[in-house]
Amino acid sequence: MSNPINKHIMKLFNYKQSKDLLKRMIPLLFLLLPCMAVAGKAESRAAVSSGDSLYVFRFVAEKDMFYIPWQGNDEQLHALCRMVDTHRAAIDAGTLPVQVDSYCTSLPTEKENLRTAFVRANRVKSELITRKGLKEADFVTANYARTYLNNKDMVVVTLRIPAAEKPTQPEQSEAVKEQPKREESKVEVKPQPESVVEKQPQPDSEQTSPRQTSQPIEEDASVSGGRYVALKTNLAAWAGTIMNIAAEVQVGKHVSVELPVLWCPWYIGSKHAVKTFTVQPEVRYWLRQPGGGHFFGVHAHVGWFNVLWDKDRYQDTERPLLGAGISYGYLLPFSKHWAGEFTLGAGYANMRYDTFYNIDNGGRIDTRSKNYWGITRVGLSVVYRF
Repeated sequence: MSNPINKHIMKLFNYKQSKDLLKRMIPLLFLLLPCMAVAGKAESRAAVSSGDSLYVFRFVAEKDMFYIPWQGNDEQLHALCRMVDTHRAAIDAGTLPVQVDSYCTSLPTEKENLRTAFVRANRVKSELITRKGLKEADFVTANYARTYLNNKDMVVVTLRIPAAEKPTQPEQSEAVKEQPKREESKVEVKPQPESVVEKQPQPDSEQTSPRQTSQPIEEDASVSGGRYVALKTNLAAWAGTIMNIAAEVQVGKHVSVELPVLWCPWYIGSKHAVKTFTVQPEVRYWLRQPGGGHFFGVHAHVGWFNVLWDKDRYQDTERPLLGAGISYGYLLPFSKHWAGEFTLGAGYANMRYDTFYNIDNGGRIDTRSKNYWGITRVGLSVVYRF
């Protein structure tokens, strides 16, 4: 009879022990769960940053404009340009394509999202084409009407660097540093720190975190990577039979100076002739960097003229036409060297001129002065960037 009773007592004892053990473990589990979550997040962050070839550009919802100084886009772009410089030979050889993935879900329909994603990808590629001289063939592009890591409006640029080119893992270098001093006498141990140190500069150029970048982006301002220099001609002036040419050079981080020269040598006949010569220097401030995007300018104009028209001839007096104005413009790159430029300006001009009879040695009729307020500059130019 004792055996069944003893077994029953043992079962109750084991049950109470198990219950007490479970009660003690429950608080421990609640303490461990947050630690596991934090560890999981740290691992996910390490997985993203360890590749060191992924760059993220954010866009405003429902918009396709690429705002570079926004949400860290400028720092990401600078870091990407440095990566392109490091692996330029492989990119030009076609062995390291630049992967551009564009995501958009902020618009109502899939068609609108894909269209916006397409435009955004092109805007990011245009920056690399303008700044680093890449070609369309260097890119592999994909557009998606879905989110990327719960982000609705984003373009991700990835350089998939072969494993052989990636730097040595930090654990390997630490293992070498932790070797005891007694092994320094071994010949085979000495080369190890040297080989590890030789691979250290590569992470400096590739693994630079966007938030740690403090160098300005203006070093990529021109096509050649140096000072922006351009030669251009204004098609709008040619439409008015005015011959013209202009040169522009960068003189500061956001500042350039342009000098257009316009002349008109036309002699149609004894009743009609137009001869003019004008210079219109302008100082420009570029919102991003000289040679791309929006700019504002302040210009002056100086002109000489001698015009025959019907019975009268008009000629500037002891001083030329003088004036000044302000302008706005935008430069759109077409390729590595070619671009189009639009500009429109308004301001003031004053001219003092004599009126003569339109005959040989015709006498002067009078001297007049005229003030003008209005459009002083219209440009639709073809630009060649050196």
